Amino acid sequence: MVKTIRATGIMAPNASFLAANVITHLDTPGEEVRFVLSPGAEAGMDAVARKHGYTLETTRSGTTVEARMIPSGKTMEEIDVSGDFCPGPVITVGNILASLPVGERLKVKSTSADTIADVAAAVASSGSVIVEQGVEGERHVLIAEKAEKKAGAAAVVDKDSVLVAQSNGIGNAERAYATFIFSKVAASMGKKVTIFLLMDGVSLAKKGNAAAVRHPDFAPLDQVMAEVMHAGATVYACELSAKFRGIIEADLVPGVKLAGAATYINLLSDPRYAVVNF
Repeated sequence: MVKTIRATGIMAPNASFLAANVITHLDTPGEEVRFVLSPGAEAGMDAVARKHGYTLETTRSGTTVEARMIPSGKTMEEIDVSGDFCPGPVITVGNILASLPVGERLKVKSTSADTIADVAAAVASSGSVIVEQGVEGERHVLIAEKAEKKAGAAAVVDKDSVLVAQSNGIGNAERAYATFIFSKVAASMGKKVTIFLLMDGVSLAKKGNAAAVRHPDFAPLDQVMAEVMHAGATVYACELSAKFRGIIEADLVPGVKLAGAATYINLLSDPRYAVVNF
């Protein structure tokens, strides 16, 4: 965890005195501390950092300066996703950020600018912060900071949930895989995922069917489907569509629930949901 001290309005050298006092009296010695200051107030804080065994990092954001006191020897977690293809980088970064305490940072590298742009979009959507984005040698780089998603007026219109509607089933392998791969990406971005299988889509929910759908670059579809459900996705099978195809509840993959038209309409009508169709 990173301790945050907001001290805008306190100028140098008083900001340095404050920093020294905070570090001296930390409840957890050696804890990383972030000071949010007015521009110029960071002058002299490098000496405080050295004296107490810290490294100082300063960044400017709008009308404030962030001065981070990082314990010497502590390193930022880094990951290189070069060569990984979509949606691997987004899922990997999302899982790592989810495991970090608020305030901790992750450095992501890739030879692909498009990959870094995709990761940046996912990080921002999850509520975390892009601290820096640029190029280091042959790698495109971003530094993400874990943050709590802000509540407030914006949350009213924020689509924090995804509804994936699947109507093609095992007859279209590409759409079948896309259903669950896109769902994995959404879950890694902190979205609540609901999958609704209707029409031919209910064939995916019948035991054994998904195992027969395979792609050379991915695990068997039943395995991908199980991973998505294990990650917390809710999967519904349209009751009417199931009846048309002679599928009963006992035929369904464990965890898949039968649902009627009202459930589907309610999901479509919920403004929190972004809807994806396959």
